[in-house]
Amino acid sequence: MRRAAPPSGTTMQKRPRWVLPVALFIGSCALVAVLLLVVYPRVGAWMIRGKLGSRLAEKLGREVRFGAIDVKLGHATLRDLELRGPDDGDTPLVHIDRLDIEFDTLRSFVGSVKLGEASIDGILITVRRDGTGKNNLGDLIERVLEKRDGASTGEGSSGLRPTALTVTRARILVDDTITGATGLVADGSATWRPGELIARARQVSATTLNAPKATANLVEVIKRTGEPPTIKIEGGELAVWPKLALSGIGGTVMANPAKPGEYTLDLAGGYGGVPGQLWTAKGGVNVVAQTLSVDLVAAKFQLDKLAPLLEQSPVVDYATTSVDTSLHVEGDRNGGRFAGSFTLRGLNVGHPLIADKEVHDLDLSAQIEGKFDRATKKLDLSRGDFIVRDVPFSLTGSVTRVKPPTGEDTIDPETGKPIARRGPAGITSLEGRLVIPSIDCQRVLNAIPSEMAPYLAGYRLKGMFDTDVELDIDWANLDATKLEGHVGIRHCKVMDEPADSPKRLKSEFEHYVEVEKGQWTSFVVGESNPDFVPIDQISPYLIKSIMSTEDSAFYQHHGFIVSEFKSALVHNLKAGAFRFGASSITMQFVKNVLLYREKTLARKLQELFLTWHVENTLTKDRIMEIYLNVIEYGPGLYGIGPASWHFFSKAPKDLTPVEAAFFSTILPSPKERYKQYCAGTLNKWTTGKIQRILAIMLKRDRLTQVEYDQAMATPLLFAKDDSESEEDCMKRTTKAIKNARSTNPLRR
Repeated sequence: MRRAAPPSGTTMQKRPRWVLPVALFIGSCALVAVLLLVVYPRVGAWMIRGKLGSRLAEKLGREVRFGAIDVKLGHATLRDLELRGPDDGDTPLVHIDRLDIEFDTLRSFVGSVKLGEASIDGILITVRRDGTGKNNLGDLIERVLEKRDGASTGEGSSGLRPTALTVTRARILVDDTITGATGLVADGSATWRPGELIARARQVSATTLNAPKATANLVEVIKRTGEPPTIKIEGGELAVWPKLALSGIGGTVMANPAKPGEYTLDLAGGYGGVPGQLWTAKGGVNVVAQTLSVDLVAAKFQLDKLAPLLEQSPVVDYATTSVDTSLHVEGDRNGGRFAGSFTLRGLNVGHPLIADKEVHDLDLSAQIEGKFDRATKKLDLSRGDFIVRDVPFSLTGSVTRVKPPTGEDTIDPETGKPIARRGPAGITSLEGRLVIPSIDCQRVLNAIPSEMAPYLAGYRLKGMFDTDVELDIDWANLDATKLEGHVGIRHCKVMDEPADSPKRLKSEFEHYVEVEKGQWTSFVVGESNPDFVPIDQISPYLIKSIMSTEDSAFYQHHGFIVSEFKSALVHNLKAGAFRFGASSITMQFVKNVLLYREKTLARKLQELFLTWHVENTLTKDRIMEIYLNVIEYGPGLYGIGPASWHFFSKAPKDLTPVEAAFFSTILPSPKERYKQYCAGTLNKWTTGKIQRILAIMLKRDRLTQVEYDQAMATPLLFAKDDSESEEDCMKRTTKAIKNARSTNPLRR
């Protein structure tokens, strides 16, 4: 049967056979594309969050958190990955900004994980230990070590390990509440491939409360299979003291494969940022046992190498100064021990507290041994044998730094203020003993540099000198301070002395005073001066009053008030500054008549020697006589003769107990307290002080009861005329005070 022909104008087309296969192919491709581009990434992200995250959490014992996850064929990018544990606090143990991982695509289709190369960009590791001892890293290390030791060699054990790892922009923070230690790696990087690990940490720093601060520009760690790890350091610095740092530290720290945790040190560096290798440190440290044994050597070098460091120091002319040091240090978790030697040759210093001229050739050598106890924070110097300019001496003792309990400061009954429970640098207790063995007196004198003892030039001594002094200070109980021993200068004898020695003071002499800067005046101390007053013409009340306030045992001691040294020390420790002295009348005599008044070590050394010599040269009455005739009693008033007539219009022999006590009150600051004379009346402080002096004189049988009662009932009246107004008197006094501040008055 024949088909009917199509209608006119209609064309019939036949469908090609390939259309359906193509459609099926395109549909399949679209499906695969959807699976790979839509489903696969989502399934992959789900697998990473679920399966991979769970396996990591189980392996590390940490909560694993993910931010955004982008998965492509063979590659995954993870952002804001965190590992967090129960002891992490506000900041997780690990936070990774971005982690890129290559993986086996085919195996991923069947749910298996095999990683390729990985890279981390931006990682922050925060390690902390709280006050109870809990830390957020120890259990993780133990878990990893257990997994490593117990891991099989099968595929499952290595599936989560990448074939290579690169880390950039790494930071590490360490905070230990118990020790006060902090650590920081500002920027780190690392590369790991099978058989090799190279890690670099830049701008590394570590600080603790009780140990030096340490920094390094670069710390590099290299570990290769079969070889011990090696640590290289560049640009390290260790702050030993606030103003002393070992700098430019470089070298290697190499592990000992035979002893886990043990490292060999080979380091070198300089001081205070000065370039060059000036010291070496060689030895070993065991981080597991927490032990170390190091030899520090600063081989002999000239101090001119430290010129940039010494420019602002008291050290001068250091081109010829040399130093040579060696020190052996051993330590463990309980503390440490040290022993070594030190030699300094040709040291020259210039400082206003030492002398008014530069002091040269201060040679010093030492042999020291000691230990440090970490629990008690106590440093013991068991051996300190020194030689300074050919004079040997021994210095031993201990220093303890322990933070005192809060709120246990005691109140000083004299000042009403809390007593300092810690001394300089946080010291809480100090014990020391100074011993100078029996040595020729002249040898000791020769050891004092001429710049520090110009007034001792020309002395020749014989005899033997020795010293043994002990000091014990506990800032929690300053009243129990111990200061005892002896300085054996009494066994020395002067065989020859310069022309201007105290021997010249046996007869009359000319005394010079700098009244203004560069302007001097002088007067004769002796019978040819009508203002001079022999001691038998001076009121005994004045002598007794001066002794009551300045030196009660003047006629009994040999120039030094030994008991007052301890008392002054205690008062100064409580005050936290040197405000109180222990000067006898003889020592004041030496300062006023023989030496400048400037407070230098040079002046103090000469003062001690000359005090001893004055006591062995002049009688007590002669010392007292000169003292009262040269000391200042007011602006331009030197000597008791002019002062007695000026204040009271009477001879010194006629002074009453009240008038004598008044002179005692003005001696520490005669110009300032002269203002009372200008005003014509005493202030409240002076009135009370006079009464206290009179009471002391009564107590010490220097006044009878009748004399005391009469003195207490007698007002003090100044003898003033109308030749000067109160205003002019005050102006004159103020000018004298101002001038005195710019001079070194009362020079011989």
